[in-house]
Amino acid sequence: MAETPALHGTPAKGEFGRLLALLDPAQPVRVQTHDYPDLDALASAWGLASLLETRGLRARACYRGPIRSRSLSRLIAELDIGFDENPASGEDSQILVVDGSPANGNVSLVRGRLVGVIDHHRHDSEPPAPFIDIRPDLASCSTLILGYWTSEGRRLSRNLATALLAGLQSDTDFLSRRASLEDFAAYSELFAMGDFERASRIVRCVLDLRELDLVTAALAKAVVRDGTFFAWMPGSCGQEVLGVLADFVLRTEELRLVVIAELDGPEENPEGRWNSVAGVHLSARSKDPALSAFAVMKGALESLGSGGGHSHAAGGFVPFAAFPGPEALRERFLALPREVRANHA
Repeated sequence: MAETPALHGTPAKGEFGRLLALLDPAQPVRVQTHDYPDLDALASAWGLASLLETRGLRARACYRGPIRSRSLSRLIAELDIGFDENPASGEDSQILVVDGSPANGNVSLVRGRLVGVIDHHRHDSEPPAPFIDIRPDLASCSTLILGYWTSEGRRLSRNLATALLAGLQSDTDFLSRRASLEDFAAYSELFAMGDFERASRIVRCVLDLRELDLVTAALAKAVVRDGTFFAWMPGSCGQEVLGVLADFVLRTEELRLVVIAELDGPEENPEGRWNSVAGVHLSARSKDPALSAFAVMKGALESLGSGGGHSHAAGGFVPFAAFPGPEALRERFLALPREVRANHA
């Protein structure tokens, strides 16, 4: 095991230095995102793997589950992001989880030894790792990874800066959601280093014409109760559609919480692949300080699936085998807000 982080040049500083001291330079590193990665997750994993490579480690970004995001697929293609899909790591691999946590149930760990968890989401319990850097005050994990690069005094490539900028734009909806001063500073720094026009175009172009029809049908059959809006997408769609629709609906003055769900049926997935696991994908948005989207998602999916996020935005997944039916799942979400508000009081 490496005793000091001095692999190439001067010793690393701060949290990155503490992480580097725990990694064995003789063993490969897998930087793994949460399952079904989004822009912020994969950009952050690529950013950390790239930084570790500057220190002489063999590091690769990886993830499990299919990419359901149209914008992420475009980002990977345009920026030539290096990653491994559903890797078969050996026992000697060192695992770093970025933008997720095994403790939150949203990471199906690849084989290897878990060394660290680097995240910006809320956690109910501490992850079982010697290195933990969890900062729920940050709106984006891309901000956190940029901080590692800054502490090293290294300059990002234009493509990597563009990827992190896209991750920050996506997770904050172009800084229109809750964001810290550190997020604003990171946005400014990445704006100067990356390709703002490319990142913005990739983040904004997430729907196709067929999905507009699905959105119309979902709105027509939505249920509203006590300021909570719940809608089912009547067909499979891209990952961003749920969040885009939730953000749009939350602009309604009378609403405090919006939940959008999509059933990805087993017949819609290829046979014989890991990502053929079907289930319900959910996205929630809240503008009520007393009604945490994270608490609603965790509570509604208890004993069914996994969920996580922030007080203003959260996501979740229910495996098809545990799916109680559309009405039963909807009622869980419509009944829970009153309990969450009561616990907040």
